[in-house]
Amino acid sequence: MHGINNQRGSVLIFVTVLMALLLVMVGLGLDTGHLVYVRAQGQAAVDAAALAAASAIPTGSSTQVSDRAAAFNSTNNYDDSSNNLITDKNITYVQYSPTDGSINTAGVSVANANGVRVALETTNPHTGANSATAMISRVFLMPLLNLFGHNVDNTANVSVSAVAVIKAGPGLPIAIEEAKCSQPNPQKLLQSSSQADNSGYTTYWIHNASATQIRNLLENARTCGGGIPFVGVGFPTQLNNGQISSVYSDFADVFKEDPSQCYLIPVVRNGSNWNQTENIIDFAKFCPDPQNPVVKNGSDKYLYGTVTCGQNPYSTTNVSCYVPTLVRDVKSGM
Repeated sequence: MHGINNQRGSVLIFVTVLMALLLVMVGLGLDTGHLVYVRAQGQAAVDAAALAAASAIPTGSSTQVSDRAAAFNSTNNYDDSSNNLITDKNITYVQYSPTDGSINTAGVSVANANGVRVALETTNPHTGANSATAMISRVFLMPLLNLFGHNVDNTANVSVSAVAVIKAGPGLPIAIEEAKCSQPNPQKLLQSSSQADNSGYTTYWIHNASATQIRNLLENARTCGGGIPFVGVGFPTQLNNGQISSVYSDFADVFKEDPSQCYLIPVVRNGSNWNQTENIIDFAKFCPDPQNPVVKNGSDKYLYGTVTCGQNPYSTTNVSCYVPTLVRDVKSGM
């Protein structure tokens, strides 16, 4: 006769429940790890595509923008990348504000954008559009739930996005004082070594200007090759107001390549010491006169063109050098 507290078989029940819980835990671990892996692959793809696409904004061509974004399709290896290519449907033009980090898409096109958003997703949170598709990743826990009578899908959508914006950088080794901003155009720059000239050379680095240094900066500026750093307001820049007669021909050579090109230059305070560093307080756009950008009349030598101050590096147009940079897209959680 058996007692009423017979516990034979209870261990089997406990082990069965424990095995089910272990399977769920293993499934969750596999799913989490795989989804993180899929997201990382996709994030790298949209990051590269956004940077490449943003670099084409100054061309004003939407075809160039989409072509550069799609250039990495052949090497992308995210889930189902061969059937889910990055095209113009994955691109949204944006206006980015560096002041508060806001991203606006309403009425933005390649003509007035300062950035692009590239995404692999089903729904764009900025526009509500469903023009692109997310990555589809297999999950391992779902089939386990099917064993318990739940009819669930064994795949999950993984969305990734990236926003890249362009920022203009200085294009010439020239700085001006704020007084130049209110003078009538066209103006003369680098006309003399007098403090009253209100303009001079800047090497950006902490050393005085020389003909060799100015030539190197001009040569790198032609291709935005990194000779002139992408400094911002508040950065110190080294000034020199000595007249270096031999470099005017180098300026002329730069201007000949594209007579319609303008250049971003830093603005410093009035009364600056032109033999030391001064903080940049603003940026100006210098557009050389297309007919006579460099004048050399004996000892009177100068650059000739228009000066427009109050330039925001994130929105100024028609300048020589831009750099694409990734920024955070708060609305997408990226």
